[in-house]
Amino acid sequence: MKHIKTEIKGAIARVYLNRPEVLNALNGEMVNELFLFFNEIMSNLDVKVIIVSGEGRAFCAGVDLKATTAEGFHSASVFMETGLKLAELMQAMPQVVIAQIHGYCFTGALEFMLFFDLVYCDRETQFGDTHSKWSILPRWGLTQRLSRKVGLEKAKELSFRAMRVKGPEAEKIGLVNQAFEVDLLDDEVNQIANDILQNSFEAIAKIKQLYNEGYQTTLKEGLRIEYEMDPKLNSTEEYLSKFKK
Repeated sequence: MKHIKTEIKGAIARVYLNRPEVLNALNGEMVNELFLFFNEIMSNLDVKVIIVSGEGRAFCAGVDLKATTAEGFHSASVFMETGLKLAELMQAMPQVVIAQIHGYCFTGALEFMLFFDLVYCDRETQFGDTHSKWSILPRWGLTQRLSRKVGLEKAKELSFRAMRVKGPEAEKIGLVNQAFEVDLLDDEVNQIANDILQNSFEAIAKIKQLYNEGYQTTLKEGLRIEYEMDPKLNSTEEYLSKFKK
C-alpha cells in the first residue's frame, strides 16, 4: 500500500491515511487502496473493530483538487464509482468501523466520514462541506446521509454556506458521536473499541445489518426486517451463561 498504512493487533485493525504532505487528501489510488483493504479484511472475523485515522496534521482535507479534473467529479468516473463501492462495502462488512478524526475533515472527507459506523474527533477538529465553494456536486451520498444525520435544514445550511464547525458543535448537531480533548482522543477511542470487544461480535454484526437495512426504508418495513431476521445466534448461550454466573 502506498497511500495508507495498516496494522492489526488482536481484534483491532488500524488504518492510517498516509499522505500527510497534502493533509491526506483523497486521490484515486488512496480510495482504491482503502477498498482493497476493507474488501480483504471483511472476511477476517478475528478482526472485530477497525479504526481509521490520519497521519500528520489532519484526518483528511478532502479530495485532492490538484490531482482531479472536472471530469473526475462526474458520476461515471472511476474515482467516484470506487468511492461508492467503498461506501457499500463499509456498510455491509460485519466489523464495527470507527473514524478517529483530528485536524480537518472537509467535503469529500466529510462524505467519506459518513460511511462509518461511529465517528469521534477532538475539540479542535474542523468539519465543512465546500462542494458549493468549488462548484462541484457530491457523488458519494452526502446530501442523503448528512441530512439524515443532522436534519435537512442544518445540512442545507452547512452546504449552502460552506460552513466550518468545530468538534463541540459537530457533537451538538449529531455529526459525530463525541468530541474529546485533543490529548485524550487516542485513549478514548481505544477504550471505546475495547468496550465493543466485550460484547458479542456475532450479535453486533447482525444489529449493524438491521440498522443499515432498516434505516434505508420505512419504519413499517424496518420493523418487519427486524422481526423476521433469524434470531438464532451461536454465541447466545455462551453470553447468557456469563449472566447466570
